[in-house]
This record gives sequence, structure tokens and C-alpha cells, in this order.
Amino acid sequence: MAAATAVGGAAVDANRTHLFNPAWPPHARFHDAQTISLAALLGGGLYALHRRDDAAAGAALPALFWASMASAFLYPGTGGLQAEFPELIPRIRGVWIDERFAAGTMLGLGAVGYVLTRRR
Repeated sequence: MAAATAVGGAAVDANRTHLFNPAWPPHARFHDAQTISLAALLGGGLYALHRRDDAAAGAALPALFWASMASAFLYPGTGGLQAEFPELIPRIRGVWIDERFAAGTMLGLGAVGYVLTRRR
């Protein structure tokens, strides 16, 4: 099951009807790319949970969602919501408060939480 999860997103969505569809705007491609990454990352996470019954592997699963969001910007033709609707996304000191910002913030908070848990 983990292997099917890991390769399923790319097998289904990396084609001209989805990720490479020229009619799709950048933000639609972003979310499709995020889904492909999420499936691959969760597949690996499910395998880790199956092989190792520990809290660290379990704690990593929420981080996988945010990592997939961050990696979605690496796919061709993707963009954050500001690519289509810049008026909806705030900027603070030149930094877009968008999906990239959210992913980095949540991954950072997850890392801090993990470190604090390990210190106990």
C-alpha cells in the first residue's frame, strides 16, 4: 500500500490532463504538484511507521504535508496564489505571506516541537 501511495500521484497526475495541461493556471498546477508530492512523501512515511513503531516517525507525518507544499514550487509552471490573485495575498516587508511562507513556518514550528519533545 505504501508503494502504491508513493507512486500513484505521479502516475495519475503527471500528464497533459493535469500537471502539464496548458489551460490550467499556475495555482492549479501548484496544487496538483502538491498532491503528487504529498502522495510520494506519505507513502514513504507509511512505510516508516510500519517498520518502526516510534513517536518520531509518527510526528513526521504532519510535516510531510507541509514539505509537499514547499516542494510544489519546484514543479514546472506552478505558482502560489499570488500568481493569479496578488491582491488577496498580504506582503510584509516585501515577503509574500503565501503557501511558501506557511510551509516554512509550519516546518519550523514542527522542528521546534520535535526538539522540545526530545529534551523531555
